Amino acid sequence: MSGENSEKDLNSLGDVRLGDFVFSGETGELRDRSGQPVHLRRQSSEVLTYLADRPNRTISKDDLFENVWAKAVVTDDSLSQCIADIRRALNDADHRIVQTLPKKGYRLVPTSLPSNEADTTARGDARPSRAKLAALGLLAVVVLALGAIWGLGRDRYAASEELPLPSEPSIAVLAFEDLSVGPDANYLSDAIAEGIIVDLSRYSELFVIARNSSFSFRDSTTEVSKISRALGVRYLLEGSQQKSGDQLRVTVQLIDAVAGQSLWSHVYNSDIGDVFAMQDEIVQRTVATVAQRVISLEGQKAIKSDEAKLTALLLNWKARQHLFSFTPEGNEKARLANLAAVEADPTQPYGYVGLTFVHINRYRWGWTDEDPIVELDAARNYASKAVQVAPEYYDAHTAMAYMHIQEGELEKSVARFRKALELNPNDTSAMAALAEALTYGGRAAEAEELMLRVVRLDPLHQDWIKWNLAWVQWHTRNCDDALETMNAMSEIPPMAYRVLAIIQMCRGDRNEARIAVEQLINFDPDYSLQDVLHNYEGKYVLDSDLQRVLNDLRDAGLPDSPHADG
Repeated sequence: MSGENSEKDLNSLGDVRLGDFVFSGETGELRDRSGQPVHLRRQSSEVLTYLADRPNRTISKDDLFENVWAKAVVTDDSLSQCIADIRRALNDADHRIVQTLPKKGYRLVPTSLPSNEADTTARGDARPSRAKLAALGLLAVVVLALGAIWGLGRDRYAASEELPLPSEPSIAVLAFEDLSVGPDANYLSDAIAEGIIVDLSRYSELFVIARNSSFSFRDSTTEVSKISRALGVRYLLEGSQQKSGDQLRVTVQLIDAVAGQSLWSHVYNSDIGDVFAMQDEIVQRTVATVAQRVISLEGQKAIKSDEAKLTALLLNWKARQHLFSFTPEGNEKARLANLAAVEADPTQPYGYVGLTFVHINRYRWGWTDEDPIVELDAARNYASKAVQVAPEYYDAHTAMAYMHIQEGELEKSVARFRKALELNPNDTSAMAALAEALTYGGRAAEAEELMLRVVRLDPLHQDWIKWNLAWVQWHTRNCDDALETMNAMSEIPPMAYRVLAIIQMCRGDRNEARIAVEQLINFDPDYSLQDVLHNYEGKYVLDSDLQRVLNDLRDAGLPDSPHADG
């Protein structure tokens, strides 16, 4: 080993069974069930050897630093990396074998103890007297009996009190594991986890478990599936924090506990500096990503589900999946699903919100046989109904704000978006729609800054966010980045080729711009500048912005009117 203070000759250590693995103290080798060696870095192997020589004992970090690294200067990160390496090798995701005891250290819990481990409570030369051994034996029997009774009680509780999943998507944020040392251990990690709970609760569509219940599993080795059943939730968010000097690393992971799979994970590396700003940034980015991820997943599942079993909320999320196709067919499917949501529960705002956007699409893109004004009136009525039935629901105000954009009431729109974000500061969809209003108002630079924050907060954002960002970047003449943004879309919707065309014109590539217009006309042979004018009617504060759009599309080959010569 690297250390100078080993307590005993390690070659005397026998084999230690660790789950499905066996670690040999004689060779320092870890082997799997079939006897094949499992690779561990040298330092990780030495840490495991030191822990295996002291099974079921709490070993402090200082002890490990002194005996594994001797006098070498290392950070907490070095030890944490070794612990993580050992856990990965042992498939110890639940930390049942290598346990962390906050502010105390680590403990290795073998499946069975080595034969030479007769005394795990003392390492001194003097042996306990026979009377002491008898007393210890009696105490052990009592403790084991009480432990068995307590464990049996817990098992009965878990079996009898298993909670069903609620109708809405459910999530619990577990206490983050703090791998740091020092008197402030756990404080910052708890603050981050609590902040995530509070901000997730702003999404009224989600069922979020309160802190007291989710934090009760702190330092627990309970499997995530059992935690899920005990709390009655499908999704779990777990994480860890590690501080070294002025650097902080926070790792978070979203788990579908029912399916038993990790859905998303991220590592934040940050300067502690302004600790409150750093904490807010981590909380906001995590919440925005997790909420949108859960909403998207639930919507995808709702599409495949029996509609009779879906709630108003899930019907609305099903509708969103269709809406984001940005086609007349998808818009019609979204209309029907949202009507079903209203029928399922007319006291909820979800269907009304969805129908607002459906009728705005019909108005903007001409996907209707009705007079466009009829569609605009329908959108206004549905937005008003959403706010009426749920005045504190953030997305109802977003729907009304987007309605105001169509009416050319930009000041009202911005004020309403601000209200939505006051109710839910992490709603990246509202931020992106607000950026659209700002752009129409001649504030494209401010809008671009906001859109870049959206993609930072929600790195798994949907394609329409990229479409919006590229459109804003065209207004700021940041056209190379705009093209890169468009090309990052998984699939460009038909109507987005209009934006691609003006981006290519901005870059001076007329040929590519004409190809984009051809794609647009292939989708809608009658599409012309008259449709563009209708789409932007009364929205732009600066006429120069509107004229630039029209001139670029005309130069790219879009006709002035249907069937006109290009």
